[in-house]
Amino acid sequence: MADPILLGLMAQTHVHVGIGQATEGVDLPVARERATQWPFIPGSGVKGAFRVWAREQAGLGAEVNALFGREGADTGDDGDDGDAGGLLFSDARLLLLPVRALVKGARWVTSPGLLRRLIRDMERAGQTPGFAAPELARGQFLGADTDKWLGLEEREFEKAGDVAPDLIAALAPITGEDEAWLRERLVILHDDDFVWFARYALPVAARNELNKNKRVKDGALWYEESLAPETCLYTLVGERKAGTLGKFIPGLERAPHVQMGGNETIGQGWFRIVHDGRERDARS
Repeated sequence: MADPILLGLMAQTHVHVGIGQATEGVDLPVARERATQWPFIPGSGVKGAFRVWAREQAGLGAEVNALFGREGADTGDDGDDGDAGGLLFSDARLLLLPVRALVKGARWVTSPGLLRRLIRDMERAGQTPGFAAPELARGQFLGADTDKWLGLEEREFEKAGDVAPDLIAALAPITGEDEAWLRERLVILHDDDFVWFARYALPVAARNELNKNKRVKDGALWYEESLAPETCLYTLVGERKAGTLGKFIPGLERAPHVQMGGNETIGQGWFRIVHDGRERDARS
């Protein structure tokens, strides 16, 4: 079997992939990992979105059942492959969160915990990360600012140094962004500081449903949380049947965007798929 490939997912619109239950005044929060409280997209949602993408955008219609499984098929429990697809999808995991800054606009924020997990996932994909997760104390940040202090939302952090160049180089192929641009915007916070932004700094919008008189229906006002544009996640795509990745990868060049989550009809849920081609070149 070939190594999995790592796909960057750059949000170009607001994205809502929810859990269907209200928490702390938000009627429809985004899905979060139970232990870390980091937002994520479950692997089932990633696979379903890519199935639609393969059929409707990437020109892989003839291969959809082989890659993703036959819809409605019962594979049974006898150990037979049955009609299960040949591809394996991980959860879409958070890497960089856009956060409002008091100067120079928004920053891309991450944490040592997220970076340690990225290292493990890159190794699973057969890549050499080439960087180590940094260590820093609560209340500190690593970033390009020359000032001693950085304001993010209503919180303030003290500079402890710059982001290592090898980390910048490793993130560029996942985000699809220029290294100089990354160096200017990237900020690393302690895990305990980062989780505050993951919990409380995501956009929340009031949504409603109108009656024929263009007034809000009784009980039809709700508050919905989403991931902001410029949020960066990534997913691993592997194969359970040899050769299936070779059929999947060409679609990435033909269709570099995928829609995930709800509110598709109002333009939400769109990601740019980032794939730097190293895995494809290794198979050619």
